[in-house]
Amino acid sequence: MEEKYKLYLGDTRKVVAEMVERGELVDVIFTSPPYFDFRKNYSGDGDGEVGSVHVDDYADWFLTFTEQFLKVLKPNGSFFLNINEKIDNGVVHPVIDELKYKMRKQGWKLVAKPYIWYKKQAMPTNCKYRAIDRYEYVFHFSNSNKPKFRADNCRIPYAESSKTRVKNPLTTIDSRDGKYGRKTDVKLNEKGSLPHNVIITPAESNPSVLHPAPFHVELAEWFIKVGSDEGDIVLDPFNGSGTSGVASLNHNRKYVGIDMIPFNIDFTKKRIGYLEETGECYIPKKELEPLGIDVNYYKMKGKHVNNP
Repeated sequence: MEEKYKLYLGDTRKVVAEMVERGELVDVIFTSPPYFDFRKNYSGDGDGEVGSVHVDDYADWFLTFTEQFLKVLKPNGSFFLNINEKIDNGVVHPVIDELKYKMRKQGWKLVAKPYIWYKKQAMPTNCKYRAIDRYEYVFHFSNSNKPKFRADNCRIPYAESSKTRVKNPLTTIDSRDGKYGRKTDVKLNEKGSLPHNVIITPAESNPSVLHPAPFHVELAEWFIKVGSDEGDIVLDPFNGSGTSGVASLNHNRKYVGIDMIPFNIDFTKKRIGYLEETGECYIPKKELEPLGIDVNYYKMKGKHVNNP
């Protein structure tokens, strides 16, 4: 892939199948797909092919996508899936467990415990029986049990207590099997501690994104950095407002985005263009209309498209 980025308009499954036929494979997939039937209509007012998917049918529907993702991913590649639980008639629906089980049968390997995306601010709720929902999951799937994992890109400073503790031999946990090993001398990495699996960012609140269900660019950046090297190709098969795209290009990765909504593709082109021109990941709201962007697109009745 010579270009810095490619954007495709169409059904993700068809586009990815065509990419596989051409040998256009990717190193990382990072995405947040449409969530169940929370949105009234995935494709807006007749400008797409997919309607809302009921939670009972969601896993089987999504497997038609992951079947193609498995083929387009390079060996030792990673698929980072941001998805949340569904409350159905007052209880947590087992759709996430169903999806993980069926993806394993499909050939995917869930190589880590779920990452927690902790949002610094939360949506208000008036629920009487549950606490405020302030986090979402990101699951790390791969076609290998040894995926590319670039911890050095996301290391954090050691706590003072850690610096003190390593002065004596420590019992450590084996990274392959999760078992406790023997006490051993531990040397601190000069680049910092391994990143932990709770990623703290703001919830996306920048009004210029326009999209009704975005994730923050810092979330995409973290997983893109930890799962790839500079020059690698990142795919977001549910492109939405292009957040994964600006995160990829901002860290010298190449990007492939797919979406069935023409507005999303056009918005992403202009957002990437603004990044290339200014170095900024967000177009200021006052500059959207001068760029020909319809700021009221998602305010129209029926425009409920759950692609970040």
